[in-house]
Amino acid sequence: MSWKAGISIDRHNMDENEVTAATFTLRDLLVRLGMRLVLAESCTAGRVAATLATLPGISAHLCGSFVVYRSDSKVRWLGISPDVLDDPHIGPVSSRVSSLLALAALEITPEADLAVAVTGDVGPGAPPQTDGRVFISSRRRQSQDHEEMRQDVELQLKCPAPIDQWDLAARLARLEEATLAVLNTTIEFLQSE
Repeated sequence: MSWKAGISIDRHNMDENEVTAATFTLRDLLVRLGMRLVLAESCTAGRVAATLATLPGISAHLCGSFVVYRSDSKVRWLGISPDVLDDPHIGPVSSRVSSLLALAALEITPEADLAVAVTGDVGPGAPPQTDGRVFISSRRRQSQDHEEMRQDVELQLKCPAPIDQWDLAARLARLEEATLAVLNTTIEFLQSE
């Protein structure tokens, strides 16, 4: 339990050591493979990049993160079609959009070897079909030594949905769970090579 500005934040048993371990593991993989990562973060709002940035020297392997929380940012910054975002069968919380975000981030960041994108809905007030759903897409750039690799993952967050806009503890727990999921998914992707 931690306190800030009079707000109690229960991390729903999220183990900070898990996040720390995943952060070091991902950094070590990037170093060993000589790779650079770019992120496109929607529902995590830059938390993945901020978590990685706690490690000294990560700038050699982290190009940056496009924090595209709103649909308009996805359109203007990464060129995602408004038609895709507005399509009721696809929408911003979808595998299609996370895939497009990863492709766009990789395309406009020539120094990156790997792009990882995440989109999802952490609540509160999310419709049942998207509540707690997270989509993570990873893309590795094709090179002389490597063919293009891709991975798309969909998961359901286990932390309970926030009850309302004041339930910051539940929202923070979901954000941390999504951040850890991105770190772990990226590790698994890189280890599959």
